[in-house]
Order: sequence, then C-alpha cells, then structure tokens
Amino acid sequence: QIALPDFFFGAMENWGLVTYRESNLLYDPVTSSNRNKETTATIIAHELAHMWFGNLVTLRWWNEVWLNEGFASYVSYLGADHAEPAWNVKDLIVLDDVHRVFAVDALTSSHPLSSKEDSVILPGQISEQFDTISYSKGAAVLRMLSDFLSEPVFVQGLSTYLKQFSYSNTVGSDLWHHLQL
Repeated sequence: QIALPDFFFGAMENWGLVTYRESNLLYDPVTSSNRNKETTATIIAHELAHMWFGNLVTLRWWNEVWLNEGFASYVSYLGADHAEPAWNVKDLIVLDDVHRVFAVDALTSSHPLSSKEDSVILPGQISEQFDTISYSKGAAVLRMLSDFLSEPVFVQGLSTYLKQFSYSNTVGSDLWHHLQL
C-alpha cells in the first residue's frame, strides 16, 4: 500500500498494490476525529475488498459495475467493523448508504443496478455507472441479502461464487445462483 501526495483518485486497487491519495490515509491520534479514523479504515477495507470483487472475480461488462463497487462498499463496513468492533461501523451502512440511496433512487434519473450490456457502450456511459446506485444501492442490497439469508448462508454463497469465477468474468445472475444453492 502506497500513499501518493497528488493522486487524482481517492484510491486505486491493482493486483498486489493499492495506491491512495495521501490525505485519505493521514490520521493523527491527537488531532484527528474518530470519524476520520473510521473513514481511513473504510477506504482501506474498500480497496482491499476489490482484490476479490473486481480483481479476482471481474464483471463481464460495465453494465454490472455494482458487482465490484457494491461489494467493495459493503465489505468496507465489515472490514472496519472487524478492525474496531467497538465502533459498530457495520451499522453505519444504514446512515451512510441506505438513506442516501433512498433519495437518489427516487429521482427520475435513477437506474437499475444492472442494465442491458448494449446500453453501456460509450466511455461516458461507462463512467456514469460509477454512481451512488452502484456503490450505495449495491451495498444496501447486499446487506439486505446477508440479513435475509443469514450471514453463514450468504458467506457460503460468496465463497462458492468466488471459487467458481476466480480469474474469470461474471454477471449478476451468477451471484444470484450461488446465493440460492
């Protein structure tokens, strides 16, 4: 993991290397807030989650970018919660993502998590997929699925999904199939 002083993106994962905007990793125990520490932990967890959801298993096409970003967003809460259980970060998904996406999803500009492949072709259409719906709604849906199925069943489904599609491409229906096994 490397911090870069003038990195354009907040962070970027690659095989075996995660780069961060330096300011996203700065934490001073004397002057920084607890929220700053929590944000740093969730950014790190988000990027590390991409090692599995995005790198190990990659979406087939950009119309299902939520498979990468929704998972990374959801797992960022789990990772930070595991690192600091007293913070109850796992519960913050409701405030940070679920409520946010309720407002965005009610707009006429909203879109489904997955769309037809041929509706996302141009570079601008691909960039538009990286939005609140893909990140926050994706995370919210995954949290709901985990709660509905139970965490052990959800984790087992993810395990078989990751094993089958390691070093390969996937679509949303592949995930649903593995969660129903």
